[in-house]
Amino acid sequence: MVLDGINFTLNKGEVAVILGPSGCGKSTFLKCLNGLEKIDEGEILFENTNLNNKATNWNQMRQKIGMVFQNYELFPHLNVLDNILLAPLKVQKRSKDEVISQAVELLKRVGLEHKQQAYPKELSGGQKQRVAIVRSLCMRPKIMLFDEVTAS
Repeated sequence: MVLDGINFTLNKGEVAVILGPSGCGKSTFLKCLNGLEKIDEGEILFENTNLNNKATNWNQMRQKIGMVFQNYELFPHLNVLDNILLAPLKVQKRSKDEVISQAVELLKRVGLEHKQQAYPKELSGGQKQRVAIVRSLCMRPKIMLFDEVTAS
């Protein structure tokens, strides 16, 4: 058992940090919150929905839960802009013009507007991390999860 006896509440606008030594379950905890790891028992409540219910529509819930992974998980065959546009266009069926406008604005805010056509292999670790953050923010999530936010 990796995680046991966790009782945790986070209210809108609050920021929480999960600290601990390597291997203690921090990443597993975040993956449980996003439905990427199976929860054996207990409840995770998000917007009054028990995420540990078999009836939970994870495709719908994940649109509200943004996650930036340790290794950023950018698609190597897509440039920065296409990495960012993929989910809002395919999953949320938003207009391309709207998503491009949002993506460019967010890229400006993180100092990467000039990297729109670059591929992940052309980016530094910090730049990859910022692209992953922008990609997640373009989904307009209600909550953001960062796994190893200081990795870059």
